[in-house]
Amino acid sequence: MDLMGMVNQAIASQDTEADGGLIGSILGNLNNAPVENNKIGGIASNLQGVLQAKGQGNAGGLMDVLQTVAATGAVEQLLANEQISAIAQRVGADPAMVKSVTPLIAQFLVKGSNARGGGLLQKVLSGEVDLGQMAGLIGMANKFL
Repeated sequence: MDLMGMVNQAIASQDTEADGGLIGSILGNLNNAPVENNKIGGIASNLQGVLQAKGQGNAGGLMDVLQTVAATGAVEQLLANEQISAIAQRVGADPAMVKSVTPLIAQFLVKGSNARGGGLLQKVLSGEVDLGQMAGLIGMANKFL
């Protein structure tokens, strides 16, 4: 199954909050965020590594953290300041950009997953879905909307 097929499957799943307006909502938020589209994929890819390290064997616990980040924007719940700086440096972005994109990615993962972390989050943790590639597609789509 291709990447967008997996996203659509997560959106269509009965045990997630995602709906057809999810992609549009995320695109709208990204469009308003102080983010360069070509940096979104790099930030997301680096974030996937952090998620995989934190979520190993504990997708449900990670889901709780992601819900907090998505609802409040409190990126510090997920990333230490050193991690934010390191991601920004690797991607060539400002740390503020990492802080503005991370809650949007968290929101996307929360909406596409069930309360136990199944669905989209599980696919990201297993590596089946490349979060950087997905964010790059969203960023690219954003250019045409």
